[in-house]
Amino acid sequence: AVIAGVMEKDFVQYYDSIMPMLKQFVMTATSKKENRLRGKSFECMSLLGIAVGKEKFLNDAKEAIGAMMNTQVEADDVQREYIKEASERICTCLKKDFAQFLPPLLPGIFRNLRLDEMHAPAAAGNADDDDDSYVQVQTGDGKYVRVHTEKFQDMMQSVQLLHTFVTEMEGGYFEAIPETAKVLLPLLTAREEYTMLCDEVRGTALQVWSLLIKSARLGAQERGQPNAMAKELLGTGLQAVFGQLEQNQETDFLHEISSGIAECIKNVGPGVLSSEEVRTLTSRVFALMDQSLARSAKHANEEAKNKQEASHLPQELHGGDEDDDEQGPAADEDQLRRNYEEILGAMMKVSPAEFLPCLPQCAERIQHWVATKENKVLGLYLVCDLLDHLKEHSETAWPIFMPKIFESIFDSDADARTAAAYAVNLAAPLPKFAEAAPEVFKALAKLLSAPKPKKRDEKAKIAMDNAVVAMLSMLKDKGQLCPPDLQAWDLALSKLPIKDDCEEAKKVHEKVIDMVLQQNQGLLGADNRNLGKVLSILAEIYKQEEICSKECDDKIL
Repeated sequence: AVIAGVMEKDFVQYYDSIMPMLKQFVMTATSKKENRLRGKSFECMSLLGIAVGKEKFLNDAKEAIGAMMNTQVEADDVQREYIKEASERICTCLKKDFAQFLPPLLPGIFRNLRLDEMHAPAAAGNADDDDDSYVQVQTGDGKYVRVHTEKFQDMMQSVQLLHTFVTEMEGGYFEAIPETAKVLLPLLTAREEYTMLCDEVRGTALQVWSLLIKSARLGAQERGQPNAMAKELLGTGLQAVFGQLEQNQETDFLHEISSGIAECIKNVGPGVLSSEEVRTLTSRVFALMDQSLARSAKHANEEAKNKQEASHLPQELHGGDEDDDEQGPAADEDQLRRNYEEILGAMMKVSPAEFLPCLPQCAERIQHWVATKENKVLGLYLVCDLLDHLKEHSETAWPIFMPKIFESIFDSDADARTAAAYAVNLAAPLPKFAEAAPEVFKALAKLLSAPKPKKRDEKAKIAMDNAVVAMLSMLKDKGQLCPPDLQAWDLALSKLPIKDDCEEAKKVHEKVIDMVLQQNQGLLGADNRNLGKVLSILAEIYKQEEICSKECDDKIL
């Protein structure tokens, strides 16, 4: 399997010799002591399929799926995880051609997700039966079911399988969406009080729900149908989970749900949300942010009170790690508000015109947030979404936030520097930003000329990476406005490649590659004097999957 993974398509010459051996193991290694060998055989079959491709693997995939479905496994059987992962790999290999396996596979998966079918009544007179092995789960319609904790492992494996199937098949999963949604919906509203088991399943189920929305949109496009199913799924999903956001105060729970909501909105595509729906959702999101801010303020007051009381105690009674412990809730709330802001960004992305009436409300929030140390970064990231999705239509709010962006390029907070540089990156292509270009070039050049961040200062290194990205965007889109005394291209090239912010690294490295292919003279320099440096950068990022995509690898060659 490892050799095939390295050789990929070149392994095809050995495939016909190896696959029959694996099938033989699957058919004959049936004793309990051979379970691991059989599981490893399933694993190897799926990995060989990914290596050689679906055209070669399809017929053998049918046999593999059939054998896995006929395998009876106990909860502690080592084959269990092998079979799950092999099924996921086969789906990854076959993509839409995996659809033929859904009819026999899905009923078993759905059976593991139906809470009503898991209900285990307490045995009369058995005091030991009602113990920590069972939890009471409240379903969306208010009923309580008693579920053994082991069942949650089955549920998690099942929703993970669905996640893989819908991710890989996309529009090919279209016909299975209605039944899948019917099974998942009760999980979005189920609650149990004492453990995180139900929350973990719900979080993954909501991710699958967002993927169903994408599958419905793509499937409708492929079939020439309206986007009705995706719209219905979004409405149903939001109704199921938004109320829980407004009633729950547990940040871990709120993190998962808010992130899932943003993905649901992104995946529904344009032309679905109306202006009224956007306005209502925006107001509800800002109300959730206010709840989070109130919790943060309450926590800060309690922390200040505790410190005041501790100051009267002898030094030896002070808690040495108290400050570190107290950072947790504040950081959790900060991240939660970023998740809420992503919901706003998702609406801007799919419904920019419908979001425009909310721009004054956003500008008012930004003005308030960027004026405070605690919420400056939140305000700057809201600015980034406005620039990214509303583009020049956000210009009426620029007088409110642009001065703060320029000021934050040199902020002592690395997160603020990152957000400010990202905002410059997004504003660079916009025509009106030309007015600020010369000063922005000077500010970025000053920042990039500063000493390198310390090796262990991860946030500072990410901020520096984003400053490099911002400089390259400015040079690409506003290069003619760069002051002639700045050696901006040399400065930017000296900082490449970037390696700490991997997401931005892939984007900026692709931008550099495209400029090389376009023979950009600013990048290559007079008489191609920068060509050696540029080729060195490309050689350094080639086949480095964390900072260079496969498409970019192909372009480099």
